[in-house]
Amino acid sequence: MWIFFSTLFLFFFTIITTFLAILTASTSQALHPDELNALGEIATTLGIKRLNLSDGDPCFSRTLNIGFVSDEMKNTIACDCSFNNNMTCHITELTLVNLTLVGKVPPELAKLRHLRST
Repeated sequence: MWIFFSTLFLFFFTIITTFLAILTASTSQALHPDELNALGEIATTLGIKRLNLSDGDPCFSRTLNIGFVSDEMKNTIACDCSFNNNMTCHITELTLVNLTLVGKVPPELAKLRHLRST
C-alpha cells in the first residue's frame, strides 16, 4: 500500500513540476532578438572576439560575458523588461570598460532604440 501511494505521489509531483516548468518557460521575459543580434554586430564592429551570447539572456545576468573579466572590467548591461505585457526586454544601458577598443562608435548602436546610456 505504501509503495502504491509513493508511486502515485511521485507521478503527480512529476506532472506538476513539468507543467510549471513549461508555464514558466513560456511566460519568461527575454531580450528582444533584434537587440541580441545587434549586440553581436556591435562586438564584431569593435573587434571583440570573445563575446559569448549563448550563456543566457544578458538582461538577467546584467553582464556581458567577454571571456576573462576582472573586477576592473565591469562590462554591464541594463534592461527594461516592461514591454509586451512584461515579456520583452530592451537594452537601456551598455557599459564596456577597459577593453582597449579603438575606432569609431559602431553604427549598430542605433539598433538599440531604447538605449539611454553608454
